[in-house]
Amino acid sequence: MSGPTGAGGPLLAGKLTVPPAPASLVLRPRLLHRLDAVRTTPVTAVVAGAGWGKSTLLAAWARHAGVPVAWITLERSEDDPARFWTYVATALAGPAPDVAGRALRALSVPSVDPLEVAVPELLNGFAARNEPTVLVFDDLHEVTDPRVVEGLEFLLDHLPPALRVVLAGRTEPPVGLARLRARGRLTELVTADLRFTAGEARALLTSVAGAGEDAGPEPAAVAGLLVRTEGWAAGLVLGALSLRDRAHGRAAPPGPPGLRHAVDYLLAEVLAGQPPDRRKLLLRCAPLDRLCGPLCDAVLDRAGSGAVLAGLERDGVFVTAVDADGRWYRVHPLFRAALRRELADPAGVAEVRHRAAAWFWEQGLVEEAIRTRLDAGDSAGAADWLLQSTGTFLATARVGVFAELGNRLDPAAVADSVPLLLSLAWAAGVTGRLDRVPGLLDRAAERVRAGRPGPGYPGFTDPAGAIAALRAVYGTAAEESPAVALEAAHEAVVAETDPGLPGWVVARVALGGTMLGVGRWEEALAQLDAAWRAPAAATLPVFSRLEVAGLLAWCLVQPGDDEADPERDARAERLLRSTGDDAAALEAQLGDAAAAALALLHATAGVLDRRAGRLGSARARSDRAADLVGVQAHPAVAVLVLVSAAETALAAGDPTAALGLLDRAHEARLGAPPSPVLDREVAAVTARAGRRAAARVRPALPEPLTERELSVLRALRGPLTQREVGAALHLSVNTVKSYTRSLYRKLDVGSRREAVERGRALGLC
Repeated sequence: MSGPTGAGGPLLAGKLTVPPAPASLVLRPRLLHRLDAVRTTPVTAVVAGAGWGKSTLLAAWARHAGVPVAWITLERSEDDPARFWTYVATALAGPAPDVAGRALRALSVPSVDPLEVAVPELLNGFAARNEPTVLVFDDLHEVTDPRVVEGLEFLLDHLPPALRVVLAGRTEPPVGLARLRARGRLTELVTADLRFTAGEARALLTSVAGAGEDAGPEPAAVAGLLVRTEGWAAGLVLGALSLRDRAHGRAAPPGPPGLRHAVDYLLAEVLAGQPPDRRKLLLRCAPLDRLCGPLCDAVLDRAGSGAVLAGLERDGVFVTAVDADGRWYRVHPLFRAALRRELADPAGVAEVRHRAAAWFWEQGLVEEAIRTRLDAGDSAGAADWLLQSTGTFLATARVGVFAELGNRLDPAAVADSVPLLLSLAWAAGVTGRLDRVPGLLDRAAERVRAGRPGPGYPGFTDPAGAIAALRAVYGTAAEESPAVALEAAHEAVVAETDPGLPGWVVARVALGGTMLGVGRWEEALAQLDAAWRAPAAATLPVFSRLEVAGLLAWCLVQPGDDEADPERDARAERLLRSTGDDAAALEAQLGDAAAAALALLHATAGVLDRRAGRLGSARARSDRAADLVGVQAHPAVAVLVLVSAAETALAAGDPTAALGLLDRAHEARLGAPPSPVLDREVAAVTARAGRRAAARVRPALPEPLTERELSVLRALRGPLTQREVGAALHLSVNTVKSYTRSLYRKLDVGSRREAVERGRALGLC
């Protein structure tokens, strides 16, 4: 069941494989020829209801496409950004291992939005390639998460010539197909195109019925079935099975009248005509989405299920293999729906799912086990397994999946577990779901105050310390009120008394980082210095250690050139040297996804180079830091880094670049908590920079803006923050950032103000 392991954890190899050809495959040259347009059209959409043969047609084309094809069969478990893009990158690893590898490494950092780094890595990587690759999304209707849809829309809007995309599903995907259609960038196949012709229907009926060409069905029978099914592939297969039954002397109706009665027909004829062992397997295992022999054996408490599944597939009874080894199978959605309609016993369904969950758990397929237990209605059991496997999810960078599973739990199942509440709060914070953090922390705090904290939280002296630290870093206080965040961080420091535990370091980093954001440099330095020297600091993961080192190094070179302290500068230099190898290795591994760990280290190096007169190196390091805070940073940190980069640009005699950086600092300032220190920093450097010349105006754009980019550009004219722009346009803030970067590139500008000026000059806004 398991294939490669990516940022989303173990992946189902069958989902990344072009489905094998069914025994009754009928090639349809007219449609295969239509699909050849995939090679020259950026996007192809194949949209029709269940049973119209979308997957079979696309798989037949893919097997003889003559170009590399990356295939993904989507299910509801992929309705999560990190999981979705992990499958995308893994699918592309075959034709483009270097490009996919960079994206997968970026996806291993849970705190970075995939749209910020992983998707650009894929787009940039394929932009540098010449050989075309086709990426197929099958069953795209399973994906509904707005964050996934936004990312996919961004991908389609910026497809390089070497990447073609096929979208297949039961409903039209909400990714701006009208825009692609209007620009001539879309090929479409819909229900009317997929209807079987008389010749195709005869070939299908002959193949399914097992008759030779000369012994195929009569033309009148084919014509009648075509009328009743309206060319619907699944209906024709049902009709063919009916003909086969009659040929073997079994009474059967001439075929289903259409989709309306297909479910009844499947039960009355297809299921009823199977031997008892097949019927038992199909009905008993119907609650499960995918089947394999050992799993069905566990559910049925018997052996031999693998042979039964192979026989069902061989006989064309709406069961198909989903991997080349024939280990895993999938029941056709229509047949599965019919079977599930027969499951009138909820207790029996729950028992099946419990047995399946236990089998998944024993196989080490933790996520599938927990999902299946949740499907069984056992939220308490799922919560217990989720808590037991916290380390597994974190070790495999599946924090987003961990948070999503936790969100599915019944609140009552989590209420008694302070460790699980805290782990879920941390996961929500790391993955940007800050709205979930306060409620989880409040529930944990209630348990602690009531004297029922349960087991301690790993790595912390006191659960109260963990609650306070998480509240300081990820609670709403961290976003809205520095005073409240400082109070929470102080509480964490008081509670955490053992410097040998990571919690001691986390508490002091939370306090020092909060102090840094409000300009209390000396106090921040004391806390961060203590955290860095603590025995537990050496045990932290490299990413976390570099985050601490960056905060400490930045504090050492503050508050500015006029008050530079040679001794502190020398210590900052030593700190950068001592962490340099780890930082370089992390940057090589993760690229921009390491922004949180590397931005302040680069910024500090830029300050030190500037003070030493090494302006070329200072520009390079400062600009790199400015790029990184654009990927991920607390708004206050982003302001400080951008202002410092502007100072470096001024020192190098480039006021134009300085003003562009200051524009970005002003924008970041809108999202930071109130801080007179930040206001003074921005104002002072802006005053030194002066006003820049009017932006250059060009008569036309080499690459036009998309409709979505135009919407974002027009929204940037006003005082709205990027978060507010996103709310107005129903986009996430990270999506707004991605579109903003793209339109900056197309307009050849470096700031919001420049973009608006350029847009006005071109009559775009």
